[in-house]
Amino acid sequence: MINIATVPDENLSQTLRLMKGEFIKRGWEAELAYIGSPHCFVDRKDGSKKLHVFSATPPTTSYAAASLANDKYGTFELLKTANIPQLDSFLASEHTTFEEQVAFMQEHGKVVVKPVDGGHGKGITVNVDTPEKLRDAIVEANANRKSIDASIIQKQYLHDTILDIRILCIDYEFVAATWRVPARVYGNGVNTVRELIDQENLSEHRGRPYYAKLASIDTVKAAQYLGDAIDTVPKQDEMVFVLGIANYGAGGETVDITNEIPSWLKDVAILASKTSGLAVAGVDFMLSKVPTKDSTFEELDAMLIEINKCPLLAIHDTPTSGTPRDTVGHYVDYLAGL
Repeated sequence: MINIATVPDENLSQTLRLMKGEFIKRGWEAELAYIGSPHCFVDRKDGSKKLHVFSATPPTTSYAAASLANDKYGTFELLKTANIPQLDSFLASEHTTFEEQVAFMQEHGKVVVKPVDGGHGKGITVNVDTPEKLRDAIVEANANRKSIDASIIQKQYLHDTILDIRILCIDYEFVAATWRVPARVYGNGVNTVRELIDQENLSEHRGRPYYAKLASIDTVKAAQYLGDAIDTVPKQDEMVFVLGIANYGAGGETVDITNEIPSWLKDVAILASKTSGLAVAGVDFMLSKVPTKDSTFEELDAMLIEINKCPLLAIHDTPTSGTPRDTVGHYVDYLAGL
């Protein structure tokens, strides 16, 4: 076991790095199983037993709840029982035929295909609207699955503006919210998009996903998303989104919008957290416009996309822009009360 206080910051993920600082500030001791492990054993120095945490997953999260959170389709079915708004989804498995899968796609026009138990934006294909694309997308999703041999076909969220929002709940309470912006570059009238991505990846802020402030942008994935457009030259100051997913680990940016979330959307996130049995949860929504405190459901067309058992706290504490939130302090406060 290794005392986390002795581990250099560069060897810790962003969340564990922030937790290390919070533990030291409180006079707590914590040990890692080994450098690179998310398993942390925390001694609160008050005579109570040590806590075993898995990064931002607290010991109050049951194995069953954690396992279901990994199963996106199982979570979809569970959250349906609480009448939480979600996009219609279909399970592509050995128990459904390809004809049934195509019929679901054709019913909705365009669909998104992703692994049932994937993560970090891997294996997701958007804009699927033909049987050929569907077959390829299922192959891609299955190639990125972990243990569940199935894929999800989901109705695509079709709006001119699409926002990917992460709401953080701790102890079944709303704590913070961030707008996750897909990786992007800005034109200079000279370089191609591919060259602009290479230049952006040289930034001191970009590097290893979940360790650096911003993740490097995967040029191969960008080429798959953009096609021939990756070799075009955008105009001066023209913004180009280079990936179709807003995942932070894929090079996306984060904008704090904690003060802009309407109360009803907070309530939906809390309900999802409670229904899933996740006292600490990252609840992801798609919205059709930037929210305000007074936004209605009809204006935002809020749809829950998934819920995460081990949310990345650093995106709230150190956002790309906006007000930093002390979510790690809030998380450790929660651990203090256990």
